[in-house]
Amino acid sequence: MDSQKLSTKTKVCYAVSEAGMLIVSYTLATQLMFFMTDFLGIATAAAGTMFLVARIWDAVNDPMMGIITERSYARWGKYRPWLLIGGVPLAASLFLNLNNVRFAGQGNLIYMYAVYILFGMAYTVAFIPYTTMLSNLARTPEDRASLSSIKGGFQGVGVLVASVLTVPLLQFFGNGQITADGFGKVGLIYGAIALALFCVTFFMVKERPVQAAAPPKYTAKLLLRLIFKNRNLMLVVLMYFFMYLRIFLSNGAAMYFFTYSRGDMSIMPVYMAISSIVNIAAALLAPRLAKRFGKRWLTIASVAVCVAAYGGLYAARTAGVAVFLAMAMITWLSGSVPYALIWAFVADITDETERREGFRADGILYSVTSFANKFSGAISGFVSGAVLGATGYAANQTQSPLALFGIDVTMFILPAVCMVGVVIAMLLYRPEKKPAG
Repeated sequence: MDSQKLSTKTKVCYAVSEAGMLIVSYTLATQLMFFMTDFLGIATAAAGTMFLVARIWDAVNDPMMGIITERSYARWGKYRPWLLIGGVPLAASLFLNLNNVRFAGQGNLIYMYAVYILFGMAYTVAFIPYTTMLSNLARTPEDRASLSSIKGGFQGVGVLVASVLTVPLLQFFGNGQITADGFGKVGLIYGAIALALFCVTFFMVKERPVQAAAPPKYTAKLLLRLIFKNRNLMLVVLMYFFMYLRIFLSNGAAMYFFTYSRGDMSIMPVYMAISSIVNIAAALLAPRLAKRFGKRWLTIASVAVCVAAYGGLYAARTAGVAVFLAMAMITWLSGSVPYALIWAFVADITDETERREGFRADGILYSVTSFANKFSGAISGFVSGAVLGATGYAANQTQSPLALFGIDVTMFILPAVCMVGVVIAMLLYRPEKKPAG
């Protein structure tokens, strides 16, 4: 096994595409529901159902892409070409999803189904090979922890761009107001930025040579064993699912919370900036702390603090701006650690699987995390739509106390429950010991 250390340049050029992925996926996760309900006139329940239905295809699509990744090889490498093959439609899908369409009847909803499914497929084609490449590049535990944390840091950069700049850009394009046409313009700008970042990775990162051994024939029985009988994989995927369900729920509710509950949209960019900056800080600190305390126990401790901090944030939701933002900082900082370490966990599991099975199945294993990511977004949209609908949310109107409580549930209470799920998954997780020698 090639254990040559990765250069900082390679790590950064690889990780920048994570920012591109997050600019696209995070923008849709946090803005699309609001855009559909308040500007396209689509009912909350119908919008939430769309998120869930669109993920049915991914149950087949994602493992299929994992198999394709295992069997593909081009002159540019095994993984890099897919970053552009999927990256171009992925960048375009952001504009298409936020485009202010005006179809009659159910036309808007039908259109959104089509372009949202396009986003999911393009994301799969780009994300699975890109993420699988981490195991190809980083061959030592130190490099994996470092590359995973840098990747996590660029997640924070992507979230920073998508969260802090979105509202000011929308207001700029709407002459001080948030208008439907502004969303499409923001989507066009963000899509171009994401595609430029994908190109950096494609042109600047060289994959390590891949052994020529042919991958196995993936039967249904083998896939079931690799995925569902892989205990540690299932637990890390569960952790991954709850991590992203938490962030999608909380940040997806932010537009509603600051518009209707606090009635002050000027706070939202600051709130989002805090979440992104502490994410980057956690990415810088996590490798050193993990080396001292271990990835698993560091994750458990930080997430337990996050759960408690959510209680304080909920209590401070109507407090002064300084108190509210201070509690937000504690909540986000403690909750950011697992995002910096998640890919190191997955890379460890690919090695465990190789030792157990006798072959590498990186594409298959990483495809499960891709599905968990998109499924968490789908569940977030479905749950948010169901909660808002059940509590009587009405777009562009003064909300009832029950509707405001529904917004609080999706913003604070359900995210805290998700982090409890992360703690449980990590308590059950048991890393395999490497054989001596």
